[in-house]
Amino acid sequence: MAKTATPVDGARSTIVRLGFVASFAAALVVGAAPLASASGQSANLNNCYSTWGSTGTSAHCYNTSDAGYYQNEAYCGGVDYDRASGWTYIGKGSTISNWGQLNCTWSIRYSDVWFKY
Repeated sequence: MAKTATPVDGARSTIVRLGFVASFAAALVVGAAPLASASGQSANLNNCYSTWGSTGTSAHCYNTSDAGYYQNEAYCGGVDYDRASGWTYIGKGSTISNWGQLNCTWSIRYSDVWFKY
């Protein structure tokens, strides 16, 4: 004689399926939001550079070699979008520390300084 399914068997099957789906979804979320990266410093551009930590960045200029507009840009990790500061005019020979601060929600991969005349 064949065994017939009971409501208890159906509930167990549903619980097992839900547990599997929840585990898979949790793995996707963890994979989409990586841990914050280590701190770092960008390349030097006209004596200006950008530094970053786990989620934030700031730009610095010391005795700039060229006058123009500078911008700090953050390249965020995870599902976050990249961010850029406004263009800031900095004159030749100027020293401006800690400008163009930006923050990412989850993490920051790196940051960079851009320049235009």
